[in-house]
Amino acid sequence: MANTKLIKTKIKSVHNLQKIIKALEIVSTVKLQKLKQRTLNFRGFMKQFLGVLYAIKDHIDIFDENNQTNKDTKNSFGRRLIILVTTDKWLCGSLNSKLIKHLQEKYGTIKEAKENVDIFVIGKKWLDFFVGAGWNVVGTCHIKDNFVENDLNSVFVYIKQAIKENRYAKIKIYFNYFKNVVMQVPLRFKLYPLDQESFDAFLENIDKKLDNIALVPNNNLLLEPDPKTYAKSLIEDIVHHIVYYAVLNNKTSEQASRMLAMKNAKDNCGEIVSGLQTVYNKTRQQKITQEISEIVSWSL
Repeated sequence: MANTKLIKTKIKSVHNLQKIIKALEIVSTVKLQKLKQRTLNFRGFMKQFLGVLYAIKDHIDIFDENNQTNKDTKNSFGRRLIILVTTDKWLCGSLNSKLIKHLQEKYGTIKEAKENVDIFVIGKKWLDFFVGAGWNVVGTCHIKDNFVENDLNSVFVYIKQAIKENRYAKIKIYFNYFKNVVMQVPLRFKLYPLDQESFDAFLENIDKKLDNIALVPNNNLLLEPDPKTYAKSLIEDIVHHIVYYAVLNNKTSEQASRMLAMKNAKDNCGEIVSGLQTVYNKTRQQKITQEISEIVSWSL
């Protein structure tokens, strides 16, 4: 027969654990609301930014700039750079696992790929994994929940220098896109070289289309100091905005996933307590019945 005292101790322990999990859920919820608002605000900015691209698409081709550079480099079939946006903390469900699986579908099963791929990790939770697995990690960046764009300067500088020196044939960023609280989708975007097909596919994945984002027509558009310099600067801005957008979405996805994980854990604690309470009641009833039986037997 189970010990009622031991069961009561277990119930109390699970109750205490449930309180801690509930506190973590509240913290994640507050952080999620703040990050969600930042993400929505930046999406509004991205919509305006894409509107600028739409307005100038007939005047300059932002995709020709990098394609021409890529034709001239001897590194066209050489190394790749992967910017991987992970989390700095655990307790966020399968968020990182889905992203790593998305990456490994292309690179993880090919042994030679590790020799031709460099990894720049944003967030520290999968840094040890890639180092231990033999990938060439060329940089890392840890960011806090209330990060700003300047916190990503090390990433921006590395990408800019890598493009300038033609170190890589392709540069891609992998991250989790925040669709809503219950849905975070692992995505990738080719930062370099920019091409129309990849760009359109990315816009489709984030539910935006360039043709549907139009500004007021302007036939007297003036590009300063000249179209080529403006195109180069615009490409750099696109890289910065996409990287920041990726990190912001991943951070929001992290808090959403952590909040749901804490909610599920809290609900599981409630189920465990309910089960233990049932066992406790049955055990207590059995003891009462046994004591009554012993009293009756003794009296007879």
